[in-house]
Amino acid sequence: MRRVFRSWIFAGLMSLIAVPAIAGEWIEGAPSPSGRAFSASALLGEEIYIAGGAGISKPVSSVDAYDTIGDIWRALPALPLGLQQAAMASINGRLYVSGGYTAESPGPDNAALYQFDPAVGVWVRGPDMPGARAWHEMVGVNGKLYVVGGVGPRANRVFVFDPMVEEWSVQSAFLPAERSALALTVHAGEIYAIGGRNPNGSPSARVDILDPSTGKWRRGPVLPEARAGIGAAVLDGRIHVVGGEQVSPPRTFSEHNVLNSAGTGWESAEPLATPRHGAAVAVTEGRLYAIGGATGPGVYTVFTVSDLVSIYRP
Repeated sequence: MRRVFRSWIFAGLMSLIAVPAIAGEWIEGAPSPSGRAFSASALLGEEIYIAGGAGISKPVSSVDAYDTIGDIWRALPALPLGLQQAAMASINGRLYVSGGYTAESPGPDNAALYQFDPAVGVWVRGPDMPGARAWHEMVGVNGKLYVVGGVGPRANRVFVFDPMVEEWSVQSAFLPAERSALALTVHAGEIYAIGGRNPNGSPSARVDILDPSTGKWRRGPVLPEARAGIGAAVLDGRIHVVGGEQVSPPRTFSEHNVLNSAGTGWESAEPLATPRHGAAVAVTEGRLYAIGGATGPGVYTVFTVSDLVSIYRP
C-alpha cells in the first residue's frame, strides 16, 4: 500500500513539472543597440528591422536592422518622427510603417503611412490610411498590405493597401472581436489575428482567421491563456506564439505555444528564458527570433525594456 501511495505522489509531482510537447532550445544572439518596447518590426530578406518604440518621455524615431546571418546590427535612417505602437510590414522589397502614437498627441489620431526602400535609404510619406490607428498590426499578403485591430475611430475595420496603385480600401467584413495589442501572421495564405487586449482592457485568448480571397472571417482555436502584447510567426509550417502580458493582475509571460498540425489546438514548446511582452518576432532560415520587448507589464513597460535577442532552434 505504501508503495502504491508513493507512486501516486511521484506521479502527482511529475504532473506539476511542465514538459514542453515540442523539443527545441533558445540561444542568445547579439543584443540590440538599445532596448525597445512598443516598436514596429518586419522581416525583409535575412534582416529583421525594428523601428520606433516608447522612450521614457516620448516615442523614439530610431531604426535598426539585425542581420540574422552575421548576428550583427546596423543603424538605418530614422523615421520622420517618433512613433510607438505603430505597425510595420514588408512587401515587394520595401518596408512600410503605419499609424502609431506620436509625441504631439497621445490619442490615436495618426493615419500616416511611411515607405522605405533600402536601396534608396529614405523614408517617404505615402497615402494616409482611411482612419487613424495605434496598437494595430499589419502584414503583407498577395502583394497587398492588411491592417487589422488596434485602437482608433474605425478600429474594427480591415484596411487594405495596394502599393501598385498607391490606394487604400476598406473591407466590408469587420474584425469579429475588436481588440488591440494582438499578433498577426500569415499561414497557408490566411491571416491569423491572435490574442490581444479587449476594449475593456482584459487580455484575449481569441483567434480569428481571415481569408483574403473572400474577405470572410472564421474562428480559430483559442490560446491556452489569454494575453496581449504577444508575437507570432510561422516556423516549419506551424504558427508559433511567444510572450505576452496581462495588466491585472500584473504578469509577463514566457509561454511559447505552437498551433498543432491539424490547426485545431495549441501545443507547448520551450518557453522564453526571460518573460516579456511586445517583442519583435520573426522567422528566417529555420529559426524563430524574439527581439527586445519589456519584462514588466503595463506601466512598468518603459522602465523594463529589453535588448535581448532570443533565437529558437527546433
